[in-house]
Amino acid sequence: MSQFVPFGTLFRYFALRFLGWVLLCLFGLASIISLIQTIELVRRVSVLTRDVPDVNFIEMALLNLPKVIEMILPFAMLSGAMLCFSAWNRSNEFVAVRGFGQSIWASIGPALFAGFMVGMAFIAIVNPIGAVTSRSYEAKMAEIFGNERNDFAVADSGIWIRDLLDEGKLIFRGEALEAETSQILSPTIYQFDANSKLSLVIKATSSQLTETGWVLTDATSWQNDGTKTVLGSIVLPTGLGALNLQQSGLMPQSLSIYQLPEFIVSLEKAGIPTTAHRMHLYQLLALPMMMIGITMLAARATLTNSIRGSRSRLFIRGVALATVIFIFTYFMQVMGASLRVPTIIAAWTPAFAVFLIGSIILARSDET
Repeated sequence: MSQFVPFGTLFRYFALRFLGWVLLCLFGLASIISLIQTIELVRRVSVLTRDVPDVNFIEMALLNLPKVIEMILPFAMLSGAMLCFSAWNRSNEFVAVRGFGQSIWASIGPALFAGFMVGMAFIAIVNPIGAVTSRSYEAKMAEIFGNERNDFAVADSGIWIRDLLDEGKLIFRGEALEAETSQILSPTIYQFDANSKLSLVIKATSSQLTETGWVLTDATSWQNDGTKTVLGSIVLPTGLGALNLQQSGLMPQSLSIYQLPEFIVSLEKAGIPTTAHRMHLYQLLALPMMMIGITMLAARATLTNSIRGSRSRLFIRGVALATVIFIFTYFMQVMGASLRVPTIIAAWTPAFAVFLIGSIILARSDET
């Protein structure tokens, strides 16, 4: 079986067959979900009482396709893997490979490699494309349904932003943030010196972040002794960039994996919570491990059991595995979002657990 070595003839054959099944399931599930979402969008548009611009529903479905793929990728991997392994069982290909003395790891090595590459391809290609299309999709949805404001608030009490300076810091508290113009509405600015002592309070109609600093409109200041001074329009120094604030209202899915690390640092520098962005970043990084783990679970549920002629049992096993993975992933996501569990642990635990459990049960099956 020298052809079964990594990237040999048989290795490529089994890897491509596995990849074909996964892509087929991904295409089928994405088509079904996109069709359902398109029908729902048609219904929502049809009940609008005001005039709306012409809507290209096919374009909207294509713009939302990367987001759909992200949502269904684990389920497509599971269903594709189980169907592929079931086909290997029925054609006796898996039995033939094992008959040549190959271990379970060597036998499903091509599938594991293909699963890893699917995860990497999503991270490197689909995710950056989806970040662009997601912003376009949300903009078109806002245009259709009349929600064109891009205000961003991080608490019930308003928007809070921290701006660190060499000689101290500024803390902004405003009603809302218009991210497109980098403008905070009705801000109250607390100015602290290098010793973290409050030195000045400024109120203004608005404050806009520019390359030169914060431009305040109709500003009034109060000293510690209560002295009031009308400042009018002034400029305060800043340690933030205008681009950071302009994008602060974006959802994590609207940023590619290449943008997220720097963006998270920018938000933290401004004192804006980054839990959702960190969770999304770590989940993306854990995706290849999750794909490998799902492949191993599918192999254990399919290859190591004789289930010929029992597609109902195969379906039940697939649904059970998908349900358990989904519930556990969602549970850890909730725990991470509520900060009951560190974000990195909440994001990586589902992938690590699936990978570890799949490895253990495959290793035990190889011994028997």
